[in-house]
Amino acid sequence: MGAILNVTCCEFRQPHGKDLWIRYNGLQLLKAHTFGRVDNLSWLELQNNHLTTLPEGLFEASTEIGKLIIAENYLVFLPENLLVNTTLTGVFDLSSNRLPSIPDGLFRNQTKLRKLYMQRNQIRVLNRAMFNDLHSLEELFAFGNPLVEIQAGLFYNTQLINIYMFQNNFSSIGERPFATVNNTIKQVSLYDSHLKNISDAVWQDLGINAYVAVDNTLQFAPATNRTDLKIEQVGDGFALPILVSRTIALFFNKSGFSCSKSVYKDDFWQCVPCAQGYYGDPWSNVCKACPPGGYYQIKTGKVADISQPIKCQKCNNGTFVTPAAHPGISPADCTVCPTGTNKSLHAGFRACSCLDNYYRKDRFGECYPCPDEGLNCSEEYQHLLPGFWWTWDWGSNSNYEAYQHFVVNIRNRSDSYNSNTQQFRGVLPKVHPCPRKESCLNEGDGINVTCEVGYEGWLCSECCKGFYASFDSCNECPQWWWFLLEIVLLLVVLAVVIGFIAWDVRRNRREGRSAVDVIFARGKILLGFYQVMGEIFSALDEIPWTNILRKFGSFLKLLEMKIVLLVISPRCYFPDFTYRNVYIEYLFGMSFVAFVVLAALCVYWVSKCYLAVKKCTVEKRDKVLSTTRQICNLFVVMLLFVSYPGLSGVIFTLLPPGCDQFYLDENETYSTTRLRSDYSIDCQDEQYVHFSHAAEASSVCYVGGFLFLLLILLWRSNIQDKRKKSQEQPSRESSVDDLSNHSINVTNVPMLPINEDDSTLNQSGTNLLNPNQQSENDISWKSFLSGNYKAEFWYWEIVELFRKVTQTLFVRILSPADPLTMFVTIVISAGFLFLHARVTPMKHAADNRLQMCSLAAIFLSLLTATVLLSPTGGGTTRTEVAAVIMDLLILSIVVFVIVSLLWMLMKFLWRSGYCGGMATCIRNVRWWCCRHESLDREGTGRLLVENSMADHSLDVDEEYVERPYGDIISEHQAVE
Repeated sequence: MGAILNVTCCEFRQPHGKDLWIRYNGLQLLKAHTFGRVDNLSWLELQNNHLTTLPEGLFEASTEIGKLIIAENYLVFLPENLLVNTTLTGVFDLSSNRLPSIPDGLFRNQTKLRKLYMQRNQIRVLNRAMFNDLHSLEELFAFGNPLVEIQAGLFYNTQLINIYMFQNNFSSIGERPFATVNNTIKQVSLYDSHLKNISDAVWQDLGINAYVAVDNTLQFAPATNRTDLKIEQVGDGFALPILVSRTIALFFNKSGFSCSKSVYKDDFWQCVPCAQGYYGDPWSNVCKACPPGGYYQIKTGKVADISQPIKCQKCNNGTFVTPAAHPGISPADCTVCPTGTNKSLHAGFRACSCLDNYYRKDRFGECYPCPDEGLNCSEEYQHLLPGFWWTWDWGSNSNYEAYQHFVVNIRNRSDSYNSNTQQFRGVLPKVHPCPRKESCLNEGDGINVTCEVGYEGWLCSECCKGFYASFDSCNECPQWWWFLLEIVLLLVVLAVVIGFIAWDVRRNRREGRSAVDVIFARGKILLGFYQVMGEIFSALDEIPWTNILRKFGSFLKLLEMKIVLLVISPRCYFPDFTYRNVYIEYLFGMSFVAFVVLAALCVYWVSKCYLAVKKCTVEKRDKVLSTTRQICNLFVVMLLFVSYPGLSGVIFTLLPPGCDQFYLDENETYSTTRLRSDYSIDCQDEQYVHFSHAAEASSVCYVGGFLFLLLILLWRSNIQDKRKKSQEQPSRESSVDDLSNHSINVTNVPMLPINEDDSTLNQSGTNLLNPNQQSENDISWKSFLSGNYKAEFWYWEIVELFRKVTQTLFVRILSPADPLTMFVTIVISAGFLFLHARVTPMKHAADNRLQMCSLAAIFLSLLTATVLLSPTGGGTTRTEVAAVIMDLLILSIVVFVIVSLLWMLMKFLWRSGYCGGMATCIRNVRWWCCRHESLDREGTGRLLVENSMADHSLDVDEEYVERPYGDIISEHQAVE
């Protein structure tokens, strides 16, 4: 039947059959006269509903019922007149309810009832009046109640044969409780009822050859002269079989019994109370063993209920029953919990819970401290903390599956775990910190690495499809038009820079030293500082820098002139692009070097061919080719100079020492080697082997060859300049002698102010005594490399390039965590700092101060890294405070370097007339706007005056400057 909540009056008529079953329906209410029209029933079953009471007059007519089953409800009260009009001829089952008592008149006139089941209730007292009319009663089942006494003569009017009253709380028994009219009682079960004293007359009314089972806790055994009786004193493990019908056996299976068909009587089933260590489960109809852990059961026939779903006794705190000893049948089976567990609490369904930050590999084994940093051992198993990584891609896949099942097992706090997965006999992975902590989220159970959106792969350091790498982070790929816009902007910026330098080279012929020359001199210092600092922050990314220094280091990578990072990764637009970033950087860098050299050659040969076709004088052709060669050489040297440290760093990272070994398992049996600069690259991969061979060749041909080539070119150029100056010295002395004959009064010529910080900024005028000296100030590849150094230190820029390479060499190809690596790097940094302070190779004091500041900042950065990489680095308050102090010192030096450069640049622009030229440009724009807005006379006059003032500038006419000095003197005398 479906669920029925209540049944109203007269709903049931006489059924066609003899049985009426209303069970397992959740029935809550039966109203009076519900079965008023039902005359006779063989079987009426209301089992397993939610009835709390039954109304009077439930059976209105004279009804005869063979079996009335109202078991497994929530009955708390029965009216005394419930069965007034009903005759029960066979069985009345009230078991497994909540009845505190039975009304005395309930069984009035029930002379035909043969079996009464009232076990598993809350009945405390049975009165004699209750059994007065039960003349045919043969079996009484009243076990599992809190009965406290058996009154004398309680069963006298009955024909009882078997009395089952075990598992009660008897404190006393009457003088003759088992007396019947015909002495019919053959079996009495009183065990597990806490009896201590019994009168001597208690057994004298039993039938012939009767059997009695009573507790062995009796202080005195009652004296009797009957030798036919079998009185057995039993202990906790005793279980007396009961013969019942098949139908009743189904009920007994839910009441702490295990029933099976009897081999002696075909129509009966033998039900045995659940043994020690077991309890009856009414939901599965079986006897279940007490689970391993903190449980045992010393009694028999116990059954669970809603209030206590596991009917087992608990071990003392800090003790448990091992799986080998379960099911526990006594407190002696509870042993002390293993080491590493919390013995102050109940064990539960394991060998006690682990202490905080402890883990286990066996649900019933000992607990161990968390072994490594990066592991979270809460919930008694090892799993990853955010910011850390491991992999299961080694060994057999069964190892991972076994641990996965074990984690599910150990996180289960109930007894429903799988006993086949309560141990993990495999090996756990080795934990590694993620280069970018935020990329490793490790959500869920923590046994599988979960990366942040956009990240994947080894140490969550790779960008997913649809993302590109930028400044150590993965950003979502933009639309294709954004990629084109970046390319266009890059080309435009490059064109503007080239155009400005070319214009400044032409302008330099008439105005002396240019702004680009000064910017190059200062910019090389700042560029070298940023390149080295960027490499340090990139190579030492595992150091716990402060957040502000991490962001600063990410920005510095842009200034390393890794041009490939300026453009969005090609993976955004070519999803199947498989080359790694470091491979792209290497190929792009080497291609860039070849492209720069070939482009310069092409420009020069194209200019040469153009001039050969175009008819022009030999002098003009040589002049144009010389200028073209000068510009090409300048751009080649400048671009290769700027890209040299970054490309050298890429080459170093591809060398075999740039690979790190990673152990994959906690026993360090399995390992792999990964490229430190790109963990997605396996150093045993065939592709990497090819690139490493190419990097080895490039380290000799490019890294060493470029420095050697520059040194040779500078040495040769320096020798040629010395020869040229020695040849020009006699002619220069004769020119001075000729000029001394002229009556020129130079005492009235005003002296230009001399700037001790930057005297070169005051050399904008033309040297009239030596017109040819102007060519020495032209911007060329030589002046770019050695223009800001003293004559005797013409080679010092090669030394600076060597410094940049060596300062990043060890941290790139060797492990930064190696103390020897950091020691050698610091020694090199300190050596260059001392050397520069000793020789002061630069011409101007401002340049020397700027370079000293950059070298000091690099030295302090390496010193900070050494402190933070120490065994206690980042872990103690003292170290953290020291790191913050050093970080502030480094940042202060960085700010000083930037401000110094900007200040010198502003001074130069102001003194060289760039600010005046800008003001003139702004004034001309303003004049043009005002001319269109007002045409009145006053406004027109004012604009003409401004125009006239603008035309009369202090600039010297080009033709006037280029005229011979003698012509200028003659013209001056003629005017006077």
